[in-house]
Amino acid sequence: MSAAGASGPPEGLPDGSPEGSAGGAPEAAKPGRPKAVSLEAILSAATEIADDRGLDAVSFRVLGDRLGVSPMAIHRTTGGIEALRHTMVSEVVGRVTRSIVWPDDWQGVVRVFAEELRALLMRHPLVLEAHRRAALDAPGADAVAHRVAGALRTAGLDEERAAYAYAAVHDFVTGHVAIRLGRGELEHYDASPERQVASVFARYHDYAERFRQGLELLITGIESTIAEGRPAGPAGRPRGRA
Repeated sequence: MSAAGASGPPEGLPDGSPEGSAGGAPEAAKPGRPKAVSLEAILSAATEIADDRGLDAVSFRVLGDRLGVSPMAIHRTTGGIEALRHTMVSEVVGRVTRSIVWPDDWQGVVRVFAEELRALLMRHPLVLEAHRRAALDAPGADAVAHRVAGALRTAGLDEERAAYAYAAVHDFVTGHVAIRLGRGELEHYDASPERQVASVFARYHDYAERFRQGLELLITGIESTIAEGRPAGPAGRPRGRA
């Protein structure tokens, strides 16, 4: 990741790239263009572009055209394309984590976590894309995970089981959202009549209900494990039952 003011071509503006001029130098500001732009304006535009077209669509040239400034002006404000993408994800995730109101019961904590995560990923697909590439390094993300795992430990799970229970809910939500975003809302109904009849979802194809019932099944399974009081054994295998 380059920093603003570093020597050499700025990140996102390599020699010969479409971000620069024909000679490889960063494009100069065109007549009438402002020379500076606020980070807030850049983040807002970049978020819209990434949600609509993906993280890789965010470039200095695209942002410059959107905001009416030169690509170099974007670079000076952000410090590099990777720095911009990281800041963009951090801002989106941070806003959500700061706004969560947590209940006292562990079931409520799990439900709030699942519902807030689903809403975040549906509203900002860029977060799901970033999460596919690497673990989220964003304000509050780790605190949320520890909050959920801590509630599960308080309920009676040992540390290992609590971590894997959190992971099960997390993976359920991200998988659910990935399918919805990838296939679209009308995926089942756009299929041929023969395929619709053959599908297990022929009579039950409601994404909201799939999410609700899937989450309740996970919570029921966690409740059962807590009630049985079975800690995890070596390599995560339950003790006390073959």
